[in-house]
Amino acid sequence: IAAYLSRIDNLITLHQRKYDKLTKVKKSMLEKMFPKNGTNVPEIRFKGFTDAWEQRKLGECFTERKDSMPEGELISVTIGEGIKKFSELGRHDNSNDDKSKYKKVCVGDIAYNSMRMWQGASGYSPYEGIVSPAYTVLSPITDVVDSKCISYLFKRSDMTHVFQMNSQGITSDNWNLKYPALSEIEIMVSPYLAEQHKIAAYLSRIDNLITLHQRKLEKLKILKKACLEKMFV
Repeated sequence: IAAYLSRIDNLITLHQRKYDKLTKVKKSMLEKMFPKNGTNVPEIRFKGFTDAWEQRKLGECFTERKDSMPEGELISVTIGEGIKKFSELGRHDNSNDDKSKYKKVCVGDIAYNSMRMWQGASGYSPYEGIVSPAYTVLSPITDVVDSKCISYLFKRSDMTHVFQMNSQGITSDNWNLKYPALSEIEIMVSPYLAEQHKIAAYLSRIDNLITLHQRKLEKLKILKKACLEKMFV
């Protein structure tokens, strides 16, 4: 019994270490694969890309999608995991029965919680769905930006600080960042769409590995708990 439970503990420790390491790698890459404040080239680049990045307003990179769609998959924007199907979150559905004003989200859009953008409540959408009217939906100008790449930029601490500074409201409880204010915010963008694609793909692979180890951790912890209950009288 001791040996069996010890092996589970060792596996939990192994996946926890891998998860922690990957989380640190992602944080480091987010800092190094985008230009730091006051610079126009990132610290780390893929081979073949040399030109300086360009300063652009977000309004030059995204338009606001205002299409309403009363029927569709309800999706939610989380702070930690970006956009998720609401059905996968295991939460009680408090949404309105009347969804006539709910906004359409298309594959490749970025949706964000207007009152929580400064906390990182934004994400790239891998599927079509609908969100509450309280959310803002950004549709990429595809010959300028890779929206998945920019969605990673939005998660950086310096960007969430910029979003906080541009949010309107007296207290943090009612800070709000609507599209007109967001459209004036300036970011650095690679002039190469191919470079943006590579950054997005690289960070997405790290995310997939993080999710893999997180799920294994959860399963092992559940397994250990079950064994502790069943291997003793």
